[in-house]
Amino acid sequence: MSCQEYLNRKTLIVGDVRSGKTERTLKILRNLMNCCTGPIAILDLAPQKVQGVGGKIPLSLEEKKQVFYFSPRIVPPRLTGKTEEEIRALARGNYQRIKESLRALKEKDPACLAINDVSLYLHEGNAEKLISYAERIPTLLMNGYYGRFFGDSAFSRRERQQMEILIGCCQQVFYLPPIET
Repeated sequence: MSCQEYLNRKTLIVGDVRSGKTERTLKILRNLMNCCTGPIAILDLAPQKVQGVGGKIPLSLEEKKQVFYFSPRIVPPRLTGKTEEEIRALARGNYQRIKESLRALKEKDPACLAINDVSLYLHEGNAEKLISYAERIPTLLMNGYYGRFFGDSAFSRRERQQMEILIGCCQQVFYLPPIET
């Protein structure tokens, strides 16, 4: 895999829960760290692993020193909330913390931005706004949930609709099948 395939492009990796999105993102990110000429930022929106779902991007301490790393506190709405109202309230809290990280990230002016679990932003955020925000960043690498694990609810349908808009805005999209366990 050559980093040239990802430089100056918007790349999105999508799949269901436990399909290897984060691992694939990490491989590409490590290549970009060797060839990107400007600052690299990571916005890690994945919650801590809960019930085998989620998980931060596993960077070494040395790798974290080479990038601007932002990881707001994220509560997994559907794994934590018991009602649709509770799920929405948790998503709104996540969205506020993500917006703060985006504001701080803007000051860093990265040449490359990797977003782990962009779907957490899309629970309350808008795909077009995110793309507009990232327009000035030459290389954008993202991954996000796009599957059936969480079932069909108004919350999941909104997330899926926003993810489909994001898919349409990217030059490269990789769909990962679930990993059999």
